[in-house]
Amino acid sequence: MLCIVAFVVILVLSAVSAKYRRLLGKAWSCVSRRVTFRSCDTSFRDDVKNSLLAPLAVRSPRLVKPASIAIEVLAWVMVLSFIVSLYIVGRSGLNLYVYGTCDKQDGQSCSLAAQMCSIDAGTPGFWESVGEGDVLGAFGDEFTSLGDTIAAIPSRMKDWDAAAYAPADATYLGGYTAGRPVALEVLDPGCRFCAQLFRNMADSGFADTHNVTYLPYPITSDIGPRFANSPLIASYLVVVRQFESARDAGAGPTGDWHILEQLFTGEDADGRGWQDWMNAAAPDDARAQLGRWLQEAGYDADEIARIDALSTSTAVADELARIRGIVEDDIKTVAIPSLITGGRLHAGLVDADTLAGIE
Repeated sequence: MLCIVAFVVILVLSAVSAKYRRLLGKAWSCVSRRVTFRSCDTSFRDDVKNSLLAPLAVRSPRLVKPASIAIEVLAWVMVLSFIVSLYIVGRSGLNLYVYGTCDKQDGQSCSLAAQMCSIDAGTPGFWESVGEGDVLGAFGDEFTSLGDTIAAIPSRMKDWDAAAYAPADATYLGGYTAGRPVALEVLDPGCRFCAQLFRNMADSGFADTHNVTYLPYPITSDIGPRFANSPLIASYLVVVRQFESARDAGAGPTGDWHILEQLFTGEDADGRGWQDWMNAAAPDDARAQLGRWLQEAGYDADEIARIDALSTSTAVADELARIRGIVEDDIKTVAIPSLITGGRLHAGLVDADTLAGIE
């Protein structure tokens, strides 16, 4: 390992000084044999070690042997660290290209990632598994995750069609307008970046040039939903969308979009954003507020009662499970919001300037 470390050092030094370049060929000859599991047939390794140990041999000859061992151990550590670093950089780069974040388990921990609410990938991280004593599981999960990322590369290069993922009863922001391209957002009602994307669409005029629809996806993990009332809101959105489809109300504003608009842009009497309020509200209070928004959208008391009853039905649970399958198995995103538009999948928050440039 010592000759490999020395080769890397000499390679760097030879880039800035010609006097080291004569050693480069000798160093490479040794390295090429070592990486093919052959012994180094040159004196390069011994020359390097002797040059390091010579001062110590003069002052403390008894320390030469332990120092020689320490040099070999340090060389191994440096080479292994270099290999691990290359792997981490490569894996992070692939994740960033495929998912928009270098860390699938915690997208917000990656400084290069877009602003997002990350979807829990379900499996513990490498060091978390090692800490629990599951070393084999840690490596297994790591390479399985890498394999999934590599397998997803072709899908990120394809021409994305938002309409292919839109539900049959889709409603559209401001109503459907023939001739406009479809854009589809995967959203969690409790995610603040979804609220910001809604505002960015309004500021950029994106909603005036595209038929914007959505898939409700409450982020969940083994310990429950990320945002307490997101599953409740998502179930209401599914039921209201079905009501709107039965009314054939696609040409104008709909009740589900009224809920989203109030949630993402409105404030209560105290000036607190409705999204923040909803994320902290008791379930009964959240249901009551959803009912008031539906009343504002033109629903009567009987319809609101029916919507509330249907929101806990098996059919709605099945529809949300179907949507979850589309998001996780077909779209394969780990970022909320995710926006399909302009033939691309945009992971995380898209700024107003970018939205304005999408045709």
